Amino acid sequence: MKNQYDLLNGSSVDFDEYEEIELTASEKKRMKKRLMRKIKPARKKARPLIAAAVLLLAVTPVMMQNETVWASAVRISQQIGQQIELLMNKPEGSLSSYKKTVNETATDQGIQVKVNELMLDDGQVLLGLTISADEFRRTALRLNRDTPIRPGELRVKIGNMSFFDSATTITNETIKNKDGSWSYLYALQLTQADTDGDGKIDVHGYNVLDHIDPNKNYQISAQFTSLDFEKNPAKTKSGNYRDSYGEIKGNWTVHTSVNGSKIIADTKVYPLNKEITISEKGIEGVLSIKEVRVSPVSIKMHYTFTASKGSIRGGTDVGVDIKDQNGRNLSESGSGGGTDTVIEMDGEYRNDKDVTMLRFIPYVYDDKSETSKDLTSDAFNLKVNNK
Repeated sequence: MKNQYDLLNGSSVDFDEYEEIELTASEKKRMKKRLMRKIKPARKKARPLIAAAVLLLAVTPVMMQNETVWASAVRISQQIGQQIELLMNKPEGSLSSYKKTVNETATDQGIQVKVNELMLDDGQVLLGLTISADEFRRTALRLNRDTPIRPGELRVKIGNMSFFDSATTITNETIKNKDGSWSYLYALQLTQADTDGDGKIDVHGYNVLDHIDPNKNYQISAQFTSLDFEKNPAKTKSGNYRDSYGEIKGNWTVHTSVNGSKIIADTKVYPLNKEITISEKGIEGVLSIKEVRVSPVSIKMHYTFTASKGSIRGGTDVGVDIKDQNGRNLSESGSGGGTDTVIEMDGEYRNDKDVTMLRFIPYVYDDKSETSKDLTSDAFNLKVNNK
């Protein structure tokens, strides 16, 4: 049986057949935990961490965010590759001053990867792109006309620094474009870098906006070294990813330039320096939150949990949810890793333009019982200037 989470992004959805279902906080955490176990992790070469990347799901029968507007789904399916902000539930063109129109196509082995837009955000780069293949190549791969070819490994070079082997988020539309191409929103975290050109990651925990000169334009290249496709379902006998999906090695590289002055000016950093003592479900330790970063696109927070009693690998997870002033859960995705006693996580949260207050709620999740407990007595608020 195929991995149901791998298949979600290739599915088609008739929106009229489904109603929006509100998920409880416990159900959201349970879904997040299951995703973290299923999705291919970002590789960590330098540290013995168990890394995991949480995939941001495309429009599916059960939405992970209660506030998703169904009417926007039509716009998304038609323009996701050309309008990055549509998938973020933001008004059309609202991110125009931050993104770069590229419209460049790279071709290899009869497959075209077109980068429509590129946007530098705090800690990540986002690409709006479309992928198409000629009939000869699709026949060679035994693909029918409705089977998408999806983006695989991405390497990004900004100036003299290369970024790869980091967590990625890939979201695709559920319906192919009229020209037969498929559109994607691809986000690569710019947290690991090769600074000396030897092909090896030598910097971890990198924050690109802290190292960019706002008065300088940087040459940037986006290179896909592989693409993925679903193999003939009739010949797939196991649930192994390699049996279900094939990989096309190649070189699809697009070059452009980027200036970070606008995103740097509009990204605010709020020092928190919070240390919260946790003693729940057989585990004790300290949850540390250094700061929260708020950009026009996202809210990001790095936190660690160091256990003094109990094992994190024993099935207990400690994390942080963020809600806005209206109680909306802004949590979207996260990546990180850990040892028996230490968790390091980079959480990403949705930034809506009307967010004026953030409420941080620590939680403890028990994997065995699939139950979650919000530690509301340790919750705290932060006013933000989000213009």
